[in-house]
Amino acid sequence: MKEFLAVFLTLGLAATLSAEKLDLGAGRSAQLTVPAGWIAAKPMDGLPAGPANATSVRYVTKSGSNDAVLISLLPVPDEQFADPAVLQEMIEESTRQFAEASVEHKAYLKDFKVAGKSGYACLFTDDGLVGLPTKKDDYKTLTSCYVYLGDRLLLVATIFSDDPTAPAFTEARRLVQSLTLTSSQKPI
Repeated sequence: MKEFLAVFLTLGLAATLSAEKLDLGAGRSAQLTVPAGWIAAKPMDGLPAGPANATSVRYVTKSGSNDAVLISLLPVPDEQFADPAVLQEMIEESTRQFAEASVEHKAYLKDFKVAGKSGYACLFTDDGLVGLPTKKDDYKTLTSCYVYLGDRLLLVATIFSDDPTAPAFTEARRLVQSLTLTSSQKPI
Protein backbone atom coordinates (compact mmCIF):
# COMPACT_ATOMS: atom_id res chain seq x y z
CA MET A 1 0.00 0.00 0.00
CA LYS A 2 2.83 2.40 0.88
CA GLU A 3 4.49 1.78 -2.50
CA PHE A 4 1.20 2.42 -4.33
CA LEU A 5 0.67 5.64 -2.36
CA ALA A 6 4.23 6.82 -3.08
CA VAL A 7 3.80 6.19 -6.83
CA PHE A 8 0.37 7.87 -6.81
CA LEU A 9 1.71 10.95 -4.99
CA THR A 10 4.72 11.14 -7.31
CA LEU A 11 2.52 10.92 -10.41
CA GLY A 12 0.05 13.44 -8.98
CA LEU A 13 2.81 15.90 -8.17
CA ALA A 14 4.38 15.50 -11.61
CA ALA A 15 1.02 16.26 -13.21
CA THR A 16 0.72 19.53 -11.32
CA LEU A 17 4.25 20.85 -11.75
CA SER A 18 6.40 21.48 -14.79
CA ALA A 19 10.07 22.27 -15.06
CA GLU A 20 11.45 25.11 -17.11
CA LYS A 21 15.11 25.37 -18.05
CA LEU A 22 16.74 28.75 -18.69
CA ASP A 23 20.00 28.89 -20.63
CA LEU A 24 22.44 31.26 -18.90
CA GLY A 25 25.26 30.79 -21.41
CA ALA A 26 28.79 29.53 -20.79
CA GLY A 27 27.44 26.04 -20.06
CA ARG A 28 25.25 27.23 -17.17
CA SER A 29 21.51 26.86 -16.80
CA ALA A 30 18.79 27.45 -14.26
CA GLN A 31 15.79 25.24 -13.69
CA LEU A 32 12.49 26.34 -12.17
CA THR A 33 9.55 24.25 -11.01
CA VAL A 34 6.42 25.96 -12.29
CA PRO A 35 3.10 25.22 -10.52
CA ALA A 36 0.30 23.89 -12.74
CA GLY A 37 -1.71 27.09 -12.29
CA TRP A 38 1.05 29.30 -13.73
CA ILE A 39 2.31 30.00 -17.27
CA ALA A 40 5.17 31.94 -18.83
CA ALA A 41 4.10 35.35 -20.10
CA LYS A 42 5.49 38.29 -22.06
CA PRO A 43 7.20 41.05 -20.08
CA MET A 44 4.85 43.76 -18.84
CA ASP A 45 4.53 46.93 -20.87
CA GLY A 46 5.98 49.96 -19.13
CA LEU A 47 8.65 48.07 -17.20
CA PRO A 48 12.19 49.20 -17.92
CA ALA A 49 14.27 46.71 -19.85
CA GLY A 50 16.84 44.92 -17.75
CA PRO A 51 20.51 44.70 -18.62
CA ALA A 52 21.15 43.15 -22.01
CA ASN A 53 23.11 40.30 -20.44
CA ALA A 54 20.34 39.33 -17.97
CA THR A 55 18.15 36.29 -18.39
CA SER A 56 14.57 37.15 -17.43
CA VAL A 57 11.26 35.33 -17.40
CA ARG A 58 7.79 36.33 -16.22
CA TYR A 59 5.00 34.06 -15.00
CA VAL A 60 1.30 34.76 -14.41
CA THR A 61 -1.58 32.68 -13.13
CA LYS A 62 -3.71 30.79 -15.64
CA SER A 63 -6.79 31.86 -13.67
CA GLY A 64 -6.10 35.51 -14.45
CA SER A 65 -5.79 36.49 -10.79
CA ASN A 66 -3.78 39.65 -10.22
CA ASP A 67 -0.52 37.83 -9.45
CA ALA A 68 2.75 37.65 -11.37
CA VAL A 69 6.43 36.83 -10.88
CA LEU A 70 9.39 38.38 -12.69
CA ILE A 71 12.67 36.50 -12.31
CA SER A 72 15.98 37.90 -13.56
CA LEU A 73 19.39 36.29 -13.34
CA LEU A 74 22.09 38.93 -13.65
CA PRO A 75 25.76 38.29 -14.23
CA VAL A 76 27.76 40.56 -11.93
CA PRO A 77 31.42 41.51 -12.42
CA ASP A 78 32.73 40.17 -9.12
CA GLU A 79 31.86 38.46 -5.84
CA GLN A 80 30.95 41.68 -3.95
CA PHE A 81 27.34 40.57 -3.34
CA ALA A 82 28.56 37.57 -1.38
CA ASP A 83 28.98 40.08 1.48
CA PRO A 84 25.56 40.34 3.20
CA ALA A 85 26.17 44.01 4.11
CA VAL A 86 26.83 44.93 0.46
CA LEU A 87 23.73 43.00 -0.65
CA GLN A 88 21.58 44.73 2.00
CA GLU A 89 22.85 48.17 0.94
CA MET A 90 22.13 47.42 -2.71
CA ILE A 91 18.60 46.24 -1.88
CA GLU A 92 17.82 49.32 0.19
CA GLU A 93 19.06 51.59 -2.59
CA SER A 94 17.29 49.77 -5.42
CA THR A 95 13.95 49.57 -3.55
CA ARG A 96 13.95 53.13 -2.24
CA GLN A 97 11.36 54.28 -4.83
CA PHE A 98 8.94 51.55 -3.70
CA ALA A 99 9.54 52.24 -0.01
CA GLU A 100 8.72 55.93 -0.35
CA ALA A 101 5.27 55.21 -1.85
CA SER A 102 4.50 52.29 0.44
CA VAL A 103 2.67 51.75 3.69
CA GLU A 104 5.94 50.37 5.14
CA HIS A 105 8.06 53.47 4.22
CA LYS A 106 11.26 51.39 4.32
CA ALA A 107 12.62 48.01 3.30
CA TYR A 108 12.13 45.50 6.09
CA LEU A 109 14.50 42.74 5.01
CA LYS A 110 13.70 39.12 5.75
CA ASP A 111 15.94 36.14 5.06
CA PHE A 112 15.17 34.44 1.76
CA LYS A 113 16.84 31.23 0.57
CA VAL A 114 17.25 29.99 -3.00
CA ALA A 115 19.48 27.18 -4.28
CA GLY A 116 21.06 26.78 -0.85
CA LYS A 117 22.13 30.43 -0.77
CA SER A 118 20.85 33.15 1.55
CA GLY A 119 19.57 36.52 0.48
CA TYR A 120 16.77 38.89 1.39
CA ALA A 121 13.20 39.72 0.51
CA CYS A 122 11.13 42.78 1.39
CA LEU A 123 7.44 43.44 0.84
CA PHE A 124 5.95 46.82 -0.07
CA THR A 125 2.25 47.72 0.04
CA ASP A 126 1.26 50.49 -2.38
CA ASP A 127 -0.17 53.23 -0.17
CA GLY A 128 -2.28 54.58 -3.04
CA LEU A 129 -4.04 51.24 -3.67
CA VAL A 130 -5.01 50.24 -0.13
CA GLY A 131 -8.77 49.74 0.08
CA LEU A 132 -9.33 50.11 -3.67
CA PRO A 133 -10.79 47.38 -5.86
CA THR A 134 -8.43 45.17 -7.83
CA LYS A 135 -7.25 46.59 -11.14
CA LYS A 136 -5.55 44.17 -13.52
CA ASP A 137 -1.75 44.57 -13.60
CA ASP A 138 -1.85 47.30 -10.93
CA TYR A 139 -0.63 45.32 -7.94
CA LYS A 140 -1.26 46.26 -4.31
CA THR A 141 1.92 44.55 -3.09
CA LEU A 142 5.37 44.02 -4.51
CA THR A 143 7.91 41.69 -2.93
CA SER A 144 11.52 42.16 -4.02
CA CYS A 145 13.85 39.18 -3.56
CA TYR A 146 17.63 39.30 -3.97
CA VAL A 147 19.99 36.35 -3.61
CA TYR A 148 23.63 36.17 -4.62
CA LEU A 149 23.87 32.64 -6.05
CA GLY A 150 27.64 32.53 -6.30
CA ASP A 151 29.69 32.17 -9.47
CA ARG A 152 29.06 35.89 -10.21
CA LEU A 153 25.30 35.46 -10.56
CA LEU A 154 22.63 37.55 -8.80
CA LEU A 155 18.97 36.53 -8.62
CA VAL A 156 16.50 39.42 -8.60
CA ALA A 157 12.88 38.32 -8.38
CA THR A 158 9.74 40.38 -7.93
CA ILE A 159 6.45 38.91 -6.79
CA PHE A 160 3.44 41.06 -7.69
CA SER A 161 0.18 40.41 -5.86
CA ASP A 162 -2.90 41.97 -4.36
CA ASP A 163 -2.84 39.65 -1.33
CA PRO A 164 0.37 38.24 0.18
CA THR A 165 -1.73 35.84 2.28
CA ALA A 166 -3.38 34.23 -0.78
CA PRO A 167 -2.38 30.81 -2.16
CA ALA A 168 -1.15 32.39 -5.42
CA PHE A 169 1.44 34.41 -3.49
CA THR A 170 2.67 31.26 -1.74
CA GLU A 171 2.94 29.49 -5.11
CA ALA A 172 4.86 32.46 -6.54
CA ARG A 173 7.31 32.38 -3.64
CA ARG A 174 7.80 28.63 -4.09
CA LEU A 175 8.35 29.11 -7.82
CA VAL A 176 11.20 31.54 -7.11
CA GLN A 177 12.66 29.31 -4.39
CA SER A 178 12.56 26.26 -6.68
CA LEU A 179 15.40 27.67 -8.78
CA THR A 180 18.43 25.41 -9.10
CA LEU A 181 21.60 26.00 -11.09
CA THR A 182 23.70 23.60 -13.12
CA SER A 183 26.91 23.93 -15.06
CA SER A 184 28.45 21.62 -17.63
CA GLN A 185 31.81 22.36 -16.04
CA LYS A 186 31.00 22.05 -12.33
CA PRO A 187 28.01 21.99 -9.96
CA ILE A 188 27.00 25.43 -8.79
